[in-house]
Amino acid sequence: MNIFEKYINKKVNQTLKDKFKNISKPLSQDLNVLKKIKPETLDRISKDIGDWRDAVENAEDIVNPNRDELIKMYRDFVDDYQVFSTMQTRINKSISGSFRIMNEKGDIDEEETKKFLDPKGFPLPWFRAFMTIKMLSKFYGYEIAQLGDIIDNKFEWVKKIPEENLIPYYHDVILDSNMAYIHGSTNVINIDEEPQATWLIGMGSETDLGLINKCAPYIIYKSVFGSWSEHADRFGMPLRVGKTDLRDNLRRQNLIDMFEAMTGSTYLIQDSDDQVEFIEQKGGNDPHNIYGELISKCDQAISKIILSQTGTTDEKAFAGSADVHKGILNDVIVADKLDISTEVNMSLIPRMKKIGIIGANKKIYGQWDFSEQLDISNHVDNIQKLSMSGYLIPNDEVTKKTGYEVDASIIPVTNDKMASVMDKVTNMYKKELNG
Repeated sequence: MNIFEKYINKKVNQTLKDKFKNISKPLSQDLNVLKKIKPETLDRISKDIGDWRDAVENAEDIVNPNRDELIKMYRDFVDDYQVFSTMQTRINKSISGSFRIMNEKGDIDEEETKKFLDPKGFPLPWFRAFMTIKMLSKFYGYEIAQLGDIIDNKFEWVKKIPEENLIPYYHDVILDSNMAYIHGSTNVINIDEEPQATWLIGMGSETDLGLINKCAPYIIYKSVFGSWSEHADRFGMPLRVGKTDLRDNLRRQNLIDMFEAMTGSTYLIQDSDDQVEFIEQKGGNDPHNIYGELISKCDQAISKIILSQTGTTDEKAFAGSADVHKGILNDVIVADKLDISTEVNMSLIPRMKKIGIIGANKKIYGQWDFSEQLDISNHVDNIQKLSMSGYLIPNDEVTKKTGYEVDASIIPVTNDKMASVMDKVTNMYKKELNG
């Protein structure tokens, strides 16, 4: 090969590199499974334990799996205040923090990091959505993420396939969830087969029905809220009693209509000779013991299932035990973050290489920064304690930890003015010695 040919090849290769440097392409209709799925309005009907067990059996059926009824229940279950708040706590903590894209030398790859994070270090919307879907797989058991359009080497969006359309055991998606599931039919798409395999990522367990399923009995037991409300309506407000010896049905009805118009509590129309007696069971006059304790126990059980502890959600937690519970929650969050990074490295980055967003031969991986993260108040306390002990804290280190520009001539002032003067003298001599 002569010099001219080498020059031409070099120019061609450079042209190709420039062409694919910032790729942008919309997702084709054939690869967008979300567009092929027939939307379904899920019914919201109150269910009991028996209905839930039947739905679980249908979802776990290997031959003819059907998750439709169970997912309908899940839609109601996640509206429970305890389930919703604990889910949000775990998801938000698990997808927050410092995530970085590293090169094969273990250094931060700034170029590739920009495809995942914004200039301030926060996850781009598509990447935050991807991590959220990964976390939702812990609650629903299995999720499928649809990778979307690409603009300037970044995904414009990532969305999850509706849970009611998933057949996790076979990695299938049902386009019309109202139709019977038949593996290999035109109503089914397998996410492991190309070309859609590059654009679909299955996450979670194919056999586990998720944490929401484990919370289900306690959510259903909390239906006693309705009974408590009825109890309050019947016995919490004074009973209005109307006595009359009228035999005229019209005038008697007028009295009834008057009580009906007075909203708020129950009423009774009785003859002057009638007697009415309310008989309560022993200990049954305190509705909190009947309903409140059951609801509280169910809430605690839900917190233990989702957060592995109750101390961070129980307002009565003591300081010592609260620290233990906080440590347990941190362990859960660390485990979640490791699962997210594994999904990024094993599933997401390989697909980004296949699509062309990342160079095929580029060796990169994602990881979290698990170094201890203290808030500003903790840093200020530590700096103050060290300064009071006579140690010098460099100006730039204080600024780095707190974000505040500080004057080196200012030192902490204690209640003991003599001690404050001695600290100042000590610091002054240290400056001279270090100078």
